[in-house]
Amino acid sequence: MNKPGAFDDQTKPRTADGAVESTQRRGKPGDAAPVPVPVPVPGPVPGPVPVPEEPTRRRESEAARSAPLDPGMCIRRRYVLERLIGSGGMGQVWKAKDLVSEQARDPNPFVAIKLLNTDFEADPDAFVSLQRETKKAQELAHPNVITVFAFDTDDDGSGRAFMSMELLDGETLDSVIRRHAAGMPRAAAAPLIIGMAKGLEYAHKKGIVHSDLKPGNVFVTKPGEPKILDFGIARAAKIAGIDRLEDSFDAGTLGGLTMAYASTDMIEQHDPHPADDVYALGLIAYELLTGTHPFRRIGAAEARDKGMKPARIRSVRRYEWQAIARALEFDRRKRWQNAGEFLRAFVGRSIAAQAIGVVAAGLAIVAGVFWYQAHTAALPTVPFESLAPDVQAEFRAHMGNADGAWQLVQQGNGDEMLDAASEYGKAYALHPRNPDATAGLEKTADYIVGRLRKVADRSERLKELKSVQEMSEFYAHYKPLTAAIDDAGGGN
Repeated sequence: MNKPGAFDDQTKPRTADGAVESTQRRGKPGDAAPVPVPVPVPGPVPGPVPVPEEPTRRRESEAARSAPLDPGMCIRRRYVLERLIGSGGMGQVWKAKDLVSEQARDPNPFVAIKLLNTDFEADPDAFVSLQRETKKAQELAHPNVITVFAFDTDDDGSGRAFMSMELLDGETLDSVIRRHAAGMPRAAAAPLIIGMAKGLEYAHKKGIVHSDLKPGNVFVTKPGEPKILDFGIARAAKIAGIDRLEDSFDAGTLGGLTMAYASTDMIEQHDPHPADDVYALGLIAYELLTGTHPFRRIGAAEARDKGMKPARIRSVRRYEWQAIARALEFDRRKRWQNAGEFLRAFVGRSIAAQAIGVVAAGLAIVAGVFWYQAHTAALPTVPFESLAPDVQAEFRAHMGNADGAWQLVQQGNGDEMLDAASEYGKAYALHPRNPDATAGLEKTADYIVGRLRKVADRSERLKELKSVQEMSEFYAHYKPLTAAIDDAGGGN
């Protein structure tokens, strides 16, 4: 007898080759006996595709999460990774192309993407921390804080949590400090310090303490604007007058203190306070101006116990040093209580200075009304490119110092106006009739003349105007200045 098929009824007749004989009749009743018709036996019929069990799906998800990130990978079917920008304890930051922006023909469709590292993916706190970092940064819409767009998860790909943010062009502040081993010139460092203080001041007004401020978490853009990064372990502070919703999650539980920049209170696990950020800001300001950490990168608690004191910075004004020195106090109660207090102390914003700032703003608004320029400088007799390399370098240095001082003037620190005029004058002396130096001398003179018009004492006004005129040979014939001197009685 032939062997039965894999799923046939064994009672059905079969042919010699094993085919089942059909019992269907093909004639009318009374016809001859039916002739068996062989019916081919099909092979095994596949059943439905089995659905992977949960452990299988979990293994596949874990494999995707553990797979390394590579250029060309697409995150959330929107962001194509291009190159790794940096990496830290919790994640990696990549330059990525936003396909939606590209579809909209955005001329700059690139963003930065921060993705959690695989070892942090298993920690639910890390997921929550990245979401809180995104939310806090979104609250801080400020020019000196990085702009963050969204928080999401790459469910269809790597499975990782990520946030998207603006792509910055420049370098981190620690790279800037390394390039200036002896410290930056005061005029170049001050705008960076002021920018950081303004960003922190805005965060502190929102009740947010960064808690991990350090040179590596500050980015300096190509135009020279500092931006504070990484609010990953930023914490809410209990500040009178500031109401924040209670959050059961405390980013401080993730650790991540950078000992060289942590205050004694942070090291000793006290409640967060804006003064903790002020301590870190003081350290960074000191490093920018000197190239060195004031306590040789020793933690605050140990430096306090050793009785260490920061050495005086000689390149800054007295009030600037006093602002930095107080920021470096180990005792929180002796420190500036927030970045706004530090900022006002650092720029010397007394009541009189604030009034001058208002006057400066008014002068800027109505500059087109009273701007008077009778002197038109001719082109230099010697092209700049023909100057000796060392002269070119010295010229650029003076112009850089002057521009930095002028930027401080625009930020409301009117005391910097004489420094700006002096540095522009030195640059002009190296390359007479240079259009950039000329423009600098003109704008500083116009500002000074406008400010001194508020001085009622004509003799005092005359004295100040003449001291300005002596700063550069250009001023000897600059009519707005000479006219102001005449008006003060200097023409008699």
